[in-house]
Amino acid sequence: MDFNQLPDGVTVGEGRGGLPVVRVVIGSCTAEAYLHGGQLTSWRPAGQEPVIWLSERSHFLEGAAIRGGVPICFPWFGAGIDGRHYPPHGVARLSAWELAEVTPVADSIRLRFHLDGHQAIDIEGLDRDWSADISYTVGEVLDIDLRVEAYGNRATPFTYEEALHTYLAVGNARKITIEGLDGSRYHDKVVDGDFTQRGSLVVLGETDRVYEHEGDVTVKDPNLRRTLGITKRGSARTVIWNPFVSKAVKMGDFGDDEWQEMICVEAANIGAAAITLFPGQSHTLHQRIAIDRNQRPSGLRRRLL
Repeated sequence: MDFNQLPDGVTVGEGRGGLPVVRVVIGSCTAEAYLHGGQLTSWRPAGQEPVIWLSERSHFLEGAAIRGGVPICFPWFGAGIDGRHYPPHGVARLSAWELAEVTPVADSIRLRFHLDGHQAIDIEGLDRDWSADISYTVGEVLDIDLRVEAYGNRATPFTYEEALHTYLAVGNARKITIEGLDGSRYHDKVVDGDFTQRGSLVVLGETDRVYEHEGDVTVKDPNLRRTLGITKRGSARTVIWNPFVSKAVKMGDFGDDEWQEMICVEAANIGAAAITLFPGQSHTLHQRIAIDRNQRPSGLRRRLL
């Protein structure tokens, strides 16, 4: 698209590591998204603390994943259903996406990035007869839509996994409670066991769980004095992840103590919930993040204390 005809408040420039970045500064929010990975790295509604978290040690290099923001896991999650796929979490977050659309929507801006399977990074044997579009509508709330289409000239169906690996900023991961998962079955990847959630989820150690869960989740954060509401559509799984102490220190792009500042709540279709599209079909995975409107902005509260 023509970068010289962008709406007011939207610019395209050079970001960290020299990578191209789209910046949004409007009355309802500020936000940033990189063409590398088609990845949102920042969203801060007006008068609020940042909602999307980014590691201070994140790499901003071609061929490396950005640690934080909203990485797009596609067309496989982790090492894939068969446990043999590489790179981890697929090719989408390592590929250069095209900025295809910038559209004002009421008091928000919609950014749409496009990736043709034939333009993804060079991986031997990769099925490339697909396209993906990721849209971020940034304003008072954040809407994320990942649309995948199987090309009509395919000879076979396209089966893939997907996840919006959303890093949420929190005041203290040990103090938050995650509501909405009660009664859901989940696989705990830390201990490799299957369980049923009872009550609220509290982060007591390394957390890596895949829930059989289609509904909404709330993250109650007493330190930032806010509640984040996460709703989704087209998603049969919810992933909750926090590396905690021992895993964080082993990660080169993650600060030793940064696990306290984040929690991943991911809309996903992975494992047995993988998506199969026949030639010409498409599927959209949607996630919305909003701050409880009944709570006053945290910056205002600090001034009142």
